[in-house]
Amino acid sequence: MLAADRIHNDLEISLSTLLLRNLSNLISIILIPLLIPVYLFCIILFFFPQSVNSIELADKFLLLSGVFISTILLPFLFVFIIYKMKIISSLTLEKREDRLLPQVFSCICYLIITLFLITKMGITNSLSLVMTANTLSLLVIAIITNFWKISTHASGAMGFLSITGILFIKYPSHGFMIPFLVIIFLSLSVCIARLYLKAHTLAQVIGGCILGTVIGVSVFYFLN
Repeated sequence: MLAADRIHNDLEISLSTLLLRNLSNLISIILIPLLIPVYLFCIILFFFPQSVNSIELADKFLLLSGVFISTILLPFLFVFIIYKMKIISSLTLEKREDRLLPQVFSCICYLIITLFLITKMGITNSLSLVMTANTLSLLVIAIITNFWKISTHASGAMGFLSITGILFIKYPSHGFMIPFLVIIFLSLSVCIARLYLKAHTLAQVIGGCILGTVIGVSVFYFLN
């Protein structure tokens, strides 16, 4: 009887561990840093359109397509290519040494789309500010990664939360209350998930949180 109870308890622990690991991986995928610009563009264009110049619906989807290609598709393709060339050891970029080349390539993509938006919309436009903040964050992370494995997930999540929080304060909207609560939950959860998966130390996660918050708040406070 005791042996059966022990087996039952061990099975419950194993299932709980598997569930928590899968949940942590899912949250990490939902808030993968490369997705943050697209999320922010969607939020600004559909929840805070008053923060940008009048944009037609077709142009909104064109903008989103351009951001998706330059900030997600091209960096993912680059990572896949250099992985196949055996320049990096894994697609997940868990090793600090594997992150530098993808981050440099992403910086270039981000910089191009940022300069394009600034040229077309001006530096104080919310969409331009979003890309400016993300580009600065990625650039600083690429420099830090040479010496330390700072958490890009934590940086992206806190930058995401900071920027949406500032927009919500500046342009109050009852319709954004639930999405904002979801953003708070996911942003905090991804930090816990990275610790649970042992992808980062507590110091690396805290460092990412501080970096994302400082850049997000600074860009929207000083330039907007």
